[in-house]
Amino acid sequence: MSAIVVGKFDALHLGHRLLVERAPADRPIRLLGFTGMATELGWEERLPLVAPDDRPRILASWAGDRDLAETLLPFLRVRHLDAAAFLALLRDDLHASALVVGQDFRCGRGRSAGIAELAPLCAAAGLLLLAVPPLLLDGAAVSSSRIRQALEHGDVAQAATLLGRPHRLCGTVVRGDGRGQALGFPTANLGERANLHPAPGVYAAQVTGLPGAWRAAVNIGHLPTVGAARPLTVEAHLPGFAGDLYGRALGLDLLARLRDEQRFANLDDLRAQLVRDVAAVASV
Repeated sequence: MSAIVVGKFDALHLGHRLLVERAPADRPIRLLGFTGMATELGWEERLPLVAPDDRPRILASWAGDRDLAETLLPFLRVRHLDAAAFLALLRDDLHASALVVGQDFRCGRGRSAGIAELAPLCAAAGLLLLAVPPLLLDGAAVSSSRIRQALEHGDVAQAATLLGRPHRLCGTVVRGDGRGQALGFPTANLGERANLHPAPGVYAAQVTGLPGAWRAAVNIGHLPTVGAARPLTVEAHLPGFAGDLYGRALGLDLLARLRDEQRFANLDDLRAQLVRDVAAVASV
C-alpha cells in the first residue's frame, strides 16, 4: 500500500518536497500528477520549469532510501468524478493507504471537496489523510508562480532559494555561427532547450553532463552587438575547455546573474567585457 501525494509537481520545489517529507515513513510514496490538464482546461501551454529528463535526478535526491516515484493519470479520467469516487480510484487502482495534500487542496467534480469534506470521506474509504500547511519563505508560500516570476526577472538566486537547488537549464549543443570562436571565447550553443530559461542576460553557471567540474559564462539573449532581430540563443563559454560538444546534452545550473545583455559599440568592447565576465564567473 502506498502514500499518494497529490500536486502539480511542475517545479519540484521546496513546498513539494515538504509534502514528501510528511508522507508516512512506512510505505512507498507516489507523486500523483495528471496529464492533459492544460488542454482540457484551456490553459496556455508553457515550457516546464524542470526538464522531463531531469526529474529522476531531483526525486532521487529527495528519496534517500525510500521508494519514491511518479504516477500519472489522464486528467479526463478524474475530471468528472466526485470526491468519493476519486478516493476510491486512489485506493482501488493505485493501492493507496494514505493521501498527502496541501491544506488548500480541493478535488471532486467542480472542486467541490476541500480538506473539511475530505476528512470523513477518507475515513470511510480507509485512507489516512494528511493535510500539510504551505511552506512560507519571506512571508509568502513557496509556489511555481513565484519561481516563474523570479526567472522572468532573471533572479536565479531567488529561484534557487525557492527550489532548494539551482535552476538547471537543459538542452542539446548545436552548431552556431562561430562568432564566439572568432572573438576568442568559443561557446556551446544550447539548442532544443527542454525547460524555461530566465530573462536575457549574462549568468554564471555550473555545467553538468561533462567529465570533471566546469564553470561557464552563459549569455541568454539576442546578441544585439552582432546583429539585429536575432532569435534568442543560450550560449555557454567554458573557460579552459577544449573539445567538441556538438550533439551533447548539457545542463547549466544557473548560480548568479552577472549583468544585463547589452549592445556594445564594437567587437573590441564586447571582447573586453567577456574577459570581465569570465573573471566574475570564477569568483561566484
